[in-house]
Amino acid sequence: MLTHLTRTIATLCIVGAARVAMAETAVLKNPLKATSVTDLLVDILEILLVFAVPVIVFFIIYSGFLFVTAAGDTNKITTARVALTWAVIGGVIVIGARAITTVIENTVGNL
Repeated sequence: MLTHLTRTIATLCIVGAARVAMAETAVLKNPLKATSVTDLLVDILEILLVFAVPVIVFFIIYSGFLFVTAAGDTNKITTARVALTWAVIGGVIVIGARAITTVIENTVGNL
């Protein structure tokens, strides 16, 4: 069994090497639209923003729901206030990241 598997692998390697030897040139196309590292980072940030903004909106709505259902209970109001605070902080971080990226991109572009 092992020798049969070894022979099969060796045959596939020889055939693959022969195909590579017969090929004239191999052309690799860039699947990404980014042509530089800054473009790649901006594209990654744009993808993250697509997911982060709805999550931030959800948590702001959720904290509003917590405020409404607190019914005067100080512990629940504190929980809702903390949830709203962290949702706003997360939103500021996400928007700030985009702003910082834009500033860095423009600065590097001017050099």
